[in-house]
Amino acid sequence: MKTFISILFAFASFIAKAQTGSAKTLLWEITGPGISAPSYLYGTIHLMCPDDIVVSTELRAKFYSTKQLYLELDMDDPSILMKTMQQMTMKNDTTLQQLLPPRQYDSVVSAFQNISGLPLTMMQKMKPQLIESAIYPKLLGCDGAQAWEQKFMQMAKANNMEIKGLEQVEDQLKIFDEIPYKAQAEEFAQSVLHIDSVKKSFDKMLALYKQKDLAALSKMMDETSTPSDFMDMLLNNRNKKWIPEIIGQAKLKPTFFAVGAAHLGNDNGVISLLIQKGYTVTPVFY
Repeated sequence: MKTFISILFAFASFIAKAQTGSAKTLLWEITGPGISAPSYLYGTIHLMCPDDIVVSTELRAKFYSTKQLYLELDMDDPSILMKTMQQMTMKNDTTLQQLLPPRQYDSVVSAFQNISGLPLTMMQKMKPQLIESAIYPKLLGCDGAQAWEQKFMQMAKANNMEIKGLEQVEDQLKIFDEIPYKAQAEEFAQSVLHIDSVKKSFDKMLALYKQKDLAALSKMMDETSTPSDFMDMLLNNRNKKWIPEIIGQAKLKPTFFAVGAAHLGNDNGVISLLIQKGYTVTPVFY
């Protein structure tokens, strides 16, 4: 799968060309039936160097024209850490060592330690795709990796805006019980053992994201070979579940929705699904 699953969840930086065209923007305005004032949809990336997270004057103005912030998860929930920890391990006492051939496992243990500085033996029971998330901050080349979500939360709190989530952390992490553990383990092993290739793809996607070059990101997505059922679990099914909440909240009050950019494009993306429901989604350049 060319490490697509791991990169998708680490960065969520793909947008398909079907709805976005050549528009170089990550910000979209939502208007339509029952919406008295515009809401906004922003495609985030979940891991960046702090200096690269820059809020333009236009983006700030659009953000503060809304009354509440919606993320994929309510990151302001004090119980989210405990809930996350409860969902991190594989079922039935499965371990990573059971999922990989002995020689490959030994190589992965050594390579992971060299990349992350962490002992893989202490993470034996974690879902492999969650273990893999530990390698990506090391590829950034800076200290203190952050997410756009953190920045938006800071802005919301500064203006006393309510922060909410489109889904529960339990539901998000249960996806990794539906994707076979062995497939995750093999993906993880390939990423760790071919880290130079992963970094090359990572750097390219990060550069394209900074340029807001959605067409180029779409091309990268087209070149992956992720099975359609995995795509449904990771993106499409979740998008469909979010739409009623997005529409309902946009009708209730102007809302700023910030989700991984992977969720925005193609026929099953949030933009297309909103349009299918009769709403207008317009690119905002900033």
